[in-house]
Amino acid sequence: MDKKAILEHAAVFFKRTYPGLTAEAIICFLVLIDLPRNPTVGDIARGVGMAEPTAYHHLSELTVGVGAGLITFENMGDGRNYVHLTDTGLEAKKQVQAAFGE
Repeated sequence: MDKKAILEHAAVFFKRTYPGLTAEAIICFLVLIDLPRNPTVGDIARGVGMAEPTAYHHLSELTVGVGAGLITFENMGDGRNYVHLTDTGLEAKKQVQAAFGE
């Protein structure tokens, strides 16, 4: 599946399931699920190609309480924030990957 088709499938899934998410938040989620376990906000920012504060802002749309409930942040106290998928986030990851045949 080419990159355009992947983005189209992801957009349909997220707009149907989480209609309030921005395209930037969706892209951050897609990068997150493609990274090794326990990435930091900085890892995701580099993967997306945006500044870390901007990535944090978009990732906040995905958090528990404020956003879609797909992720949580773990502040390490040294400036790093690990990003963890919640159970809901893991289910969203499965559904996205299933759409891509992974």
